[in-house]
Amino acid sequence: MPRAATGATASSILRSVAARSSNDSAPLLYELVEEAYTFTAAMQRWAAALLADLGLTESMADVVWRLDPADAPVSMQRLASRLDCDPSNVTFLARRLEQRGLIERHTDPSDRRVKLVALTPLGVRLRSQLMSAAATRSPLARLSQEDRRRLRDLLARTRSGDQRASP
Repeated sequence: MPRAATGATASSILRSVAARSSNDSAPLLYELVEEAYTFTAAMQRWAAALLADLGLTESMADVVWRLDPADAPVSMQRLASRLDCDPSNVTFLARRLEQRGLIERHTDPSDRRVKLVALTPLGVRLRSQLMSAAATRSPLARLSQEDRRRLRDLLARTRSGDQRASP
């Protein structure tokens, strides 16, 4: 889950940008980004409380969330790609999750160099708890089904030109 800048910092940056812009959409953009920061902070508070209850770090929960039990086991390399992190981080996380009995690692029978990762039954139950909490207790749970669909579609459109490298 992404980390948000502090509200004061975000607000001052956005006001500065809006003040310099001659575009009439600047005030609306400011409000939109301000709402995004506020929403991100609310999601982080919710997630922190939930993960503390479950005894998971954010990174561990991210692995559990992304391992769909309906899918075939995934390679550690593919999991690293999904998590957008270095494979060595996945090895560390996999070891911790395996020690807790939440995942299992196996050698790929078709390529013995590849390690596959899958949730254990305990991991599947924990993932179900995460999914259920997201559906019933997260800030997003307050939205109607239609609003959730609209928000999903709008957020997907914002990613279509991902500009992570931009300042």
